[in-house]
Amino acid sequence: MQLMLIAKSKGYDTVTMGGFNKQQFIEKFDVPERYVPIVLIAIGKSAGPSFQTTRLPLNEVAKFI
Repeated sequence: MQLMLIAKSKGYDTVTMGGFNKQQFIEKFDVPERYVPIVLIAIGKSAGPSFQTTRLPLNEVAKFI
């Protein structure tokens, strides 16, 4: 998330991709055995305006005692 926030602060947009063939990725990019790809993050300039999202207020999703 930090990488995505930093990219946004620099004027870039990001998108996470979880549905990819991990084995093909490992072979194509020669990833060492000690690493396990979990998610890919694409970073670049947006072709158009991004979709606006709505987040629920914190007090609706968490309760502090």
